[in-house]
Amino acid sequence: MLANAATMRILIKGGKVVNDDCTLEADVYIENGIIQQVGRELMIPGGAKVIDATGKLVIPGGIDTSTHFHQTFMNATCVDDFYHGTKVPPRIW
Repeated sequence: MLANAATMRILIKGGKVVNDDCTLEADVYIENGIIQQVGRELMIPGGAKVIDATGKLVIPGGIDTSTHFHQTFMNATCVDDFYHGTKVPPRIW
């Protein structure tokens, strides 16, 4: 990053944050593309673009939201359940 480049700050406020092991009502503060804080009543620097996520889900890119587990296809059923099948295995990264 260039030394004189403006810092990009985003606050996603009031959404339901979905993680691989929990869900919680929280805000997400992102600075220069990296999540810095997750929680309620965050103390953040000024100048952040605020995105209102009230009533919406905030989902990280590592969770597959398009799953079709336990659906029969050609008389076969997937062996993975929803909980395990939606997690991205670390080894593929």
